[in-house]
Amino acid sequence: MQEQPGQPGKDREAAPPGGPGARSNLAASLTGDAADAGSGSGGDAGARIQSRTSAPRSWMDTHGRDLRFLLIFAVLMGVYYAATTTARIKEQFFPWYLTLNADASVVVLHGVGIDYVQRVHHGLNSSRGSINVERGCDAVEPTALFVSAVLASPVPWLSKVPAVFVGTLILAIVNIVRIVSLFLSAVYWRKAFDILHLDVWQAAFILLAILMWALWASWAVRVSSKARESLSEGLP
Repeated sequence: MQEQPGQPGKDREAAPPGGPGARSNLAASLTGDAADAGSGSGGDAGARIQSRTSAPRSWMDTHGRDLRFLLIFAVLMGVYYAATTTARIKEQFFPWYLTLNADASVVVLHGVGIDYVQRVHHGLNSSRGSINVERGCDAVEPTALFVSAVLASPVPWLSKVPAVFVGTLILAIVNIVRIVSLFLSAVYWRKAFDILHLDVWQAAFILLAILMWALWASWAVRVSSKARESLSEGLP
């Protein structure tokens, strides 16, 4: 039989599996696998090196904000106690403020129909019973406690200023309620006067100041966190 021209490929043998083409494909495959393996192991090694070389957070990183709050709070309370020892505060401010509290309490009592009480100096006087509004019954110290805690808190000043005014007003109003309740106790329930005066109201004011600060601080921190998140999301 003659070889037919134009069909040389039919009688040629196929390239063996171990030929040059197969060796080049195998080399390329091995090169790619090695590169993948190298990149994966290199990434893991880099992650391990980074985790090992990252410095642990110091005590100041975790507690610095709390320490700063305590220091500022202590300084502000120290300023308050130092100011209360000055002659101007003792001889001018406190007498005026005690008289103001007595006047406000008389107005409230007259408003609820108890018109037999009058203010005498900084006391509430009547034929049925009388009380004097002295230092410690003015809510100044719980107010200083609240204001110092607010000013020492690590939140923006725009949140602190309204809290100072609102908290001071609330404590002043509650103090008028205290004076009115003590006067009514002196008139109608004298046995309970000392308990209300020394135990109930003293503790209630300190707890109220702490509670108001805690509620405000929780709200202010949430608002500040949301503001930072909104700002970070708006950045390109």
